[in-house]
Amino acid sequence: MRYCLLLIFCLICTFSLAQHKSVTVKKIRTEGLKKTKERIVLRQLDFKVGDSLAIDEFALVFERNQQYLLNTRLFLDAEMNVGEWEGDSVEIVINLKENWYLYPIPFVEYADRNFNAWWVEQNRALNRLNIGAILYHENFTGNADPLQIEVQLGYEQEFEVEYTRPFIGEKQQFGTSFGVQYARRRETPYATIRDSLFFHRSDEEHTLQQFSARCSLLFQPDLFQKQTLSLGFYNYGIADTIAVLNPDFLLDGKTEQNYFSLFYQYEIDKRNFRTYATDGWKLLAWVQKDGLGLLGNVNNLFVDVAFAKYQPLNEKLSLEMLSRVHKSFIQKNSPYYQLRRAIGYQENYVRGYEYYVVDGQDFGYLKNSLRYSLFDGEVDATRYVPINRMQAMPLKIYSKTHFDIGYVVDPFDASTSQLANDWLVGFGVGVDFVLYQNFVFQLEYSVNHLWEKDVYLHFNLGF
Repeated sequence: MRYCLLLIFCLICTFSLAQHKSVTVKKIRTEGLKKTKERIVLRQLDFKVGDSLAIDEFALVFERNQQYLLNTRLFLDAEMNVGEWEGDSVEIVINLKENWYLYPIPFVEYADRNFNAWWVEQNRALNRLNIGAILYHENFTGNADPLQIEVQLGYEQEFEVEYTRPFIGEKQQFGTSFGVQYARRRETPYATIRDSLFFHRSDEEHTLQQFSARCSLLFQPDLFQKQTLSLGFYNYGIADTIAVLNPDFLLDGKTEQNYFSLFYQYEIDKRNFRTYATDGWKLLAWVQKDGLGLLGNVNNLFVDVAFAKYQPLNEKLSLEMLSRVHKSFIQKNSPYYQLRRAIGYQENYVRGYEYYVVDGQDFGYLKNSLRYSLFDGEVDATRYVPINRMQAMPLKIYSKTHFDIGYVVDPFDASTSQLANDWLVGFGVGVDFVLYQNFVFQLEYSVNHLWEKDVYLHFNLGF
């Protein structure tokens, strides 16, 4: 009986070892690369040559790392397979389909803070359009280094260059970036009254000119974390009329302002899809000090924390929760118009309030969406897209319901606002379209707490 039990124990141990047997990665081979450097691909993996992988976890490891590669937005497709296998050593083969990296994009765009404001508030005025071109290269030298050059004419004139080299050094943990921008306009929003922007226009002079330059040091110790330290210089010049209409625009009725700005940001990103996530979470926290005591009288300090959580409920259904809190620590002498914008600008909006701007020193919001996957596949775009590698268009379509809340604290101009220092509530339904893993178009019908209803359109071009 004793020998029988010993035999059974040995069989169990043997079976257990077989189930958890590991092999050593002797080589990682990439195929399909034309522009991207192989070291950029290898950096995105959570294993390397010499590591041991459990055989029964191959499928999970491959799926996870394929997603890491797609999240770089450098590839339209990534497949991992087992190559040559000798004893306890194995070769991993990665088949990649590179994305289209160069986007020379001529554009005609609205000059207002969002599409909805231009379409309704400005009555689709053609003289408020900008005409220009963006040369955007997402992989300039093959090192996952984006370069963007923008030239813009029309309502606003602008020139901008921005370049980032994210991975430098043997361990590829450090990086750098720089950017320069110059812009001028003949019409400038000089104040916010009753939650709407008021403009001054001059056909004889530019009412606002601005120049900025910044350089940044990047530190990325692993696949999920990123830290950024930036130093920037900013110069603003306004027409005399703007200073008369709003002496606080640059403070004390001044027409010119110069200051340095120091910025630090920490980011951790564990989403499954970075363009349109359905699982995981992301944290962004940053602190910015405007005015370092070297130039001018700007003195502003604020902290921001943004958190996004994505929770899958089943194969089709997922919950998205986006939140942000902005806190200013120097208020008594910093009502600079261009430095205290809160809700209503760019991505900082509460759905249902797209036609409003709510200025203030502090703000926060929580945006919730319950999303259902209607379609996830490829569409033959041969008739519309001349680029071969983009003719098979990955497309995802989601229906959704949403509910948002927000709050803005304005200690200065509360008497001119009906929305500041009060709760903002918006809800509605919508449809999201995700194209080529990078581009998101959102069509939404929203209602706010004033019972105003409308259809809104939002874009995220992934740049």
